[in-house]
Amino acid sequence: MQIDWTALTSRWGFAVGKEETYEDTVLLVTPEEMSKERLSQFSVLESAKDFHEKLLRFGELKKGLAQRGLKFGGRVLLIGNVGTDFEAFIQHLTLEIPIKLVRVRLERVLSRQNQVSVSVGIWFEFARRNAPCILYFERVENLAPQSSQESAMLTLEMERVSWDEDEVLVVASTSNPREIDRDFLSTFDRTYLSEGTTLEDRIRLMESVLRGRSDLDPGVIAELTEGRSFQEMKNLGVDLLMKEPGGDEPVSREHLERIIEDSQVLPVARKRHFDSFVLRAEGRQPPPLEAAEQVYPDDFLDQLYLMAVGNDYQQTQKVIETLNSGLPLSAQDHEFLSDYPFLLKGTPEDRLTRLLRAKKSNDRLRRIMGR
Repeated sequence: MQIDWTALTSRWGFAVGKEETYEDTVLLVTPEEMSKERLSQFSVLESAKDFHEKLLRFGELKKGLAQRGLKFGGRVLLIGNVGTDFEAFIQHLTLEIPIKLVRVRLERVLSRQNQVSVSVGIWFEFARRNAPCILYFERVENLAPQSSQESAMLTLEMERVSWDEDEVLVVASTSNPREIDRDFLSTFDRTYLSEGTTLEDRIRLMESVLRGRSDLDPGVIAELTEGRSFQEMKNLGVDLLMKEPGGDEPVSREHLERIIEDSQVLPVARKRHFDSFVLRAEGRQPPPLEAAEQVYPDDFLDQLYLMAVGNDYQQTQKVIETLNSGLPLSAQDHEFLSDYPFLLKGTPEDRLTRLLRAKKSNDRLRRIMGR
């Protein structure tokens, strides 16, 4: 598509010279140009479907909202850990509405950081001229740091654009919301939070990646990879595919656990995994856990057990059973113990007693809270 950049930039009071161009900071993509074949994070797709339903509902209620002085807005913030498949949200809306996508090209923007505040107005004007469309900012924390001129400009432009009047949806994604200016954050109408991959995310992905590998059970792999991001799971899937099949019979759970532990996929998304990996890379081990008996008084242990059970009962039970049986601890067990070292305290009988007591208390609390 041929773009009249001179007309766009003149609106903002300056001309584009030979060495001052802005056209390469945005990319216009039509639904026809977007690939329909990609592996997507299921839980992120569900968020996109939820927003699409709200958008359709707005079409029915638009007049009534306007009469009440209300707006739909259409400014969406996506928050998730490192490796979240934010692209699934964008692709779903682009293809299903269907609608054009105006993508701000972060790599080009950062290469001319001193021009960001000038470019902001052009991005929004370009989106309006290509409406209906989505204006997408990835890693938006790089564009709207706290108390910056760039964040002030973005905030002003965000307050002026809406789906109601301009047919422009604004979507931004981040893994570091703390770094974003709070005034800018307040301009978003809706926020979708991805707290990591769900079990269904991991099962669906492994079923797609490992299709035809009867020796690798997607369900077991998904259970063993809690806390891994979507990108990490894709990398792991490729790593597993590179291994020669050992036959048609499924690999045992214990063998799969060792294969996953020995993979060369850096565990970035979950802090516990990453810290343990860094310690091993530095040739160090976690602090001696035998000191747990002196650190945790007996009357405090029940509360700590309740916390561990509430966060991850199955892993707590597994670690306690491994400790009580005297079997070697896996890397995943060590990582769990780095968060809950108090599980080392006491006799096997004492651990089981506290575990069962915590489980009963946790179940009772969930019933009271209706969960």
